[in-house]
Amino acid sequence: MRYATKSAQVLLGLAFLGAGGQKLAGADHMADEFRRYGYPRWSMYATGAVEAGGALGMLLGLRRRALVPEAGLLLSATMVGALATHLRLGESARDMAPPAALLAMSAAVLAAPRAGRGGAR
Repeated sequence: MRYATKSAQVLLGLAFLGAGGQKLAGADHMADEFRRYGYPRWSMYATGAVEAGGALGMLLGLRRRALVPEAGLLLSATMVGALATHLRLGESARDMAPPAALLAMSAAVLAAPRAGRGGAR
């Protein structure tokens, strides 16, 4: 279980660092998506900051597990928002698959037992 959790942390960290970085950089395709969703531009930067912060928490949490619960909550909440947006727009299950998968991974890492004293290894 420990290696599966660490692997998920790395995958989440890299995925959200990339997505958050694109939003923070103001990538045109991200700006177009947020405009299509009907959200103001500042929300793209706020979402990018949350994603990048959660990603760093996941990656730094490889050494210090104490950061992982907060990172998992941030990333899970962000993906709930993404799913709500796709549902509001009536988009297909295909469009909802990536945020649903990331939500499931974030929640699984969040729910994983803590390593160390008294926890599962």
